[in-house]
Amino acid sequence: MSLLAHVRKVEVPGDGSSVMVGGGPVEDVDLGNFVAVRATDVLWVSATPLITGDSRTSALAAALAWFSRGSGVAAINILDSLTPGLTARRAAYFSTPVRVLDANAAVATPTDFEPKVSARADHLEFTEVFRGAGADVVVEHGRVTAEVEGLEVARVVDEGGVPTMQIGVGAHDREMFTLLNGTTATSDQLRSVVQTVLQHRRAGAPTHPLNLLAPERALRKRVVSNPSLIGARDLRNAEPPVPRTNVKDSVPCCALGEDEHGPLLAVFVAGIDLDAVPFAADARSYLAPDARLLIVTASRNIVPAQTRMADMLVRHAEFVSA
Repeated sequence: MSLLAHVRKVEVPGDGSSVMVGGGPVEDVDLGNFVAVRATDVLWVSATPLITGDSRTSALAAALAWFSRGSGVAAINILDSLTPGLTARRAAYFSTPVRVLDANAAVATPTDFEPKVSARADHLEFTEVFRGAGADVVVEHGRVTAEVEGLEVARVVDEGGVPTMQIGVGAHDREMFTLLNGTTATSDQLRSVVQTVLQHRRAGAPTHPLNLLAPERALRKRVVSNPSLIGARDLRNAEPPVPRTNVKDSVPCCALGEDEHGPLLAVFVAGIDLDAVPFAADARSYLAPDARLLIVTASRNIVPAQTRMADMLVRHAEFVSA
């Protein structure tokens, strides 16, 4: 059913019942990669992107950013046939009235977080190999990886039920490395890769593909190494609320620690990312519901739309630069 059909025929009140909507004026709203209209005092948004992969911004973030400008609407309705449960969960962190409808026009139930997965003991045996080669060990959602200044250069995978180290940046790079070097990667090979990557990701290195990837994780590495940059006493890497699906996409990352006020969650972001606030609120709920929430990025990336969205949270978040 089209967005306009929903607007003309159905409105879902708080109790979940359906009522007819009159034929009042409907105004198109520019939300970039999402179709949206304003009907009286409600913003209606289709969460299906016009161009798949064109933007990392979600329909929720786009709608909240538009709402934050003082649009005059009282509520937001999002029609989400893709991830309604996730959208509903993240919408609930905001004081703004946001109603998420699924493909059947039913009010979506927020999904629970996936159960936490511990890394297997035989996978953790590779941590000494990673550290010995000069890489940092990062464990997220049960996956053991090696990072150099925030860039993944190796991970532990199962091949025929046997834990194996695969070297490379991303799936295609790991496959190419295996084709060129055989299926058994060695610690010496990993050490060579670590040194090459480190050369390009050191401070002041000329622009190179290897220092353009995972800038948010490079920022986390720098701040975790020196927590005082954001006023923290200590910080340690923490897994995000949902697994990262692509090493080469820029996705916020997290660290837990403490400052003078108590528990602290820092979420690191690269670029101007409108989804930073919904993501960060989700991360706090997942990792440390009572923690102070800081969203860390370069000062040039902190724009009014993001700070307004942070102020719309039921529990406050603060942007800081590092």
